[in-house]
Amino acid sequence: MNASRAEFIAVGSELLDPWHADTNGAYLSRRLGERGIGVGFRTVVGDTREDLKGVFRVALERSDLIIATGGLGPTIDDLTREAVAELLDLPLILDERIARSIEERFRRLALPMPPQNRRQAMVPRGAEVLPNRLGTAPGLWLGSGRATIVLLPGVPDEMRQIVEDSVLPRLPATGERFAYRVIKIAGLTESDVDRRLDPVARDAGAVAWTILAAPGQVEIHLRERVRGAETPAGIDRVDGAIVAILGAHVFARDQETMEEVVGRFLVNRGDSLSAAESLTGGGIAERITSVPGASRYFRGAVVAYSDDVKKDLLGVRKETLEIQGAVSAETAAEMARGARRAFGTTWAVSATGYAGPEGGGPDRPPGTIFLGLAGPEMETTRGLTLPGSRQTVRTRAARTALDMLRRAVLGVGG
Repeated sequence: MNASRAEFIAVGSELLDPWHADTNGAYLSRRLGERGIGVGFRTVVGDTREDLKGVFRVALERSDLIIATGGLGPTIDDLTREAVAELLDLPLILDERIARSIEERFRRLALPMPPQNRRQAMVPRGAEVLPNRLGTAPGLWLGSGRATIVLLPGVPDEMRQIVEDSVLPRLPATGERFAYRVIKIAGLTESDVDRRLDPVARDAGAVAWTILAAPGQVEIHLRERVRGAETPAGIDRVDGAIVAILGAHVFARDQETMEEVVGRFLVNRGDSLSAAESLTGGGIAERITSVPGASRYFRGAVVAYSDDVKKDLLGVRKETLEIQGAVSAETAAEMARGARRAFGTTWAVSATGYAGPEGGGPDRPPGTIFLGLAGPEMETTRGLTLPGSRQTVRTRAARTALDMLRRAVLGVGG
């Protein structure tokens, strides 16, 4: 079979509503990428027979390998096998072996088998059955001209078991794989990154390049086709060029987070950290303590949402709150100073602001934040006006506060 271009189809009307998302596609992309098979399309389609046929019809025209997940269950809206059989003009035939396997599964559970489960034993003529050790819906492997169609259950554990046991061993060995790298950047906007790195992007060659924005950081996703265990020389070259231009704005790669980077720096230095939070409501502390071993450097935090707590626990002066206001550089500085003193830490970060939707007047619109940092023989603050929802502002504030600390520990500005 030829599998140079793959396509995924996620089947299920629930995947089109606001509460559910397809989680199978990322796994399939990774496993196929490890075999040098590129993915050209990912489609989500509801449980409607004609819509299903239309999506598969288009996929057959443009892809060599089509993998669909979902719609193989026993209920009336599980229509994937029926739609594909109709499209390919193949009759559905009862596979007695599958039927007996389903019956045996129910027997082991001491349950009667519902009659509708026999639908899962209906197979398009000529399809190869892919055993499902974890559930009742087997996978199916069908050839259609130049393309191959693989139908899999939508339940992630069942889908992965069939892929590992039966799909991957059938795929051609290309001797190639896709190497991936994510470069994480702080302190710059997506457009800033795009502008500064335009020469690198133009000279990326065979390295595929995507820029993605997230609250408080920008990610550059790189992909390169390499042979076997070969080092991704192109990615290494592009990575080096990015660092040469952006310097300390690059803070991590792949799965590493800002809080993990900061934690590693603090452990290496033997430093300690505390936090004083208002608008982030404990978000900074939550990020810090999400890292295993954070107790080695993190002493604690004060969530000072009211002015009284700012005064009583952090020592923020009454005059500062009355004259400058709770959302001010002066208050952020005194919060950080108070946390450092109270916890006896090397460093302390603070955050105060208006997360929205309400602000503090024309000069303090929603999204206005002030961050503070206190450390050995230094104190600094930073004021920003951040766009986005209340949660986005809070997330960006927490990440930016940690980035301030990272830069101070490194001894770099910006």
